[in-house]
Amino acid sequence: MVDVELRYLRIWRAAVGLLAVLGVVTSLVFVSPATNLAVFMVAAFTAGAICLSVGLGRDLPTSDLHNMVPRGAVLGGLCVLAVCGYAAAIGARTVTLLLLMVCVSPPVIGWLRSGRADRPARRTLPRRPIRLPKASNRQLNAVQADGDPAADWPMPKYLVAVVRSVGELSDEELCLAWRRSFTQLQRAMSPDRRQAMVDVRRAYLDELERRHPDSFAVWLASNPRAAGNPARFFTHRADH
Repeated sequence: MVDVELRYLRIWRAAVGLLAVLGVVTSLVFVSPATNLAVFMVAAFTAGAICLSVGLGRDLPTSDLHNMVPRGAVLGGLCVLAVCGYAAAIGARTVTLLLLMVCVSPPVIGWLRSGRADRPARRTLPRRPIRLPKASNRQLNAVQADGDPAADWPMPKYLVAVVRSVGELSDEELCLAWRRSFTQLQRAMSPDRRQAMVDVRRAYLDELERRHPDSFAVWLASNPRAAGNPARFFTHRADH
């Protein structure tokens, strides 16, 4: 499931990037250069200020701010230019295009899927509550090594799939899955689903610790937030 979400995220980003490029080209054709420059500067300054505020609120290091703020400013300016280009070319239909992009975005799709999953099933048979056992790092690693969860302790099928699939993710994808699981945990309404997401997040942590024990210790020593981004500790771009 995580692999499908990551693929959909990449496809959505590629489609949005292509539409943005077409919009910028259209803006250069239909809008005067002076107007484009003014719009780009205002939008870039606003987007950069927003990125700086978000970064300071998350207590990001200075190196991350130096990368995030200029990139956010440029992307914000280009996106506004693209919107202006579409507005000059197709008029009010630009609003429809923007709404379509938002409606098919991964956060909205994830929210809709979580809402459907939390609805009670239309069955008359009583549902047995899922009681998930507490697992240690050694137990999860043993499950991933030999593929026999029943040998050590009973584990639900979905958690077996997660433990087996985390090893196939790259470090960046694993960090992204960890961040997205926090949002999924917040949206989970039923106790069973919340406990399931807790165990999934535990599997992510165990995989990070197995791959990079030293970086994992440094990350924990930095007092990280549950929704924080651990990528700077575990990816090749880390500079801690």
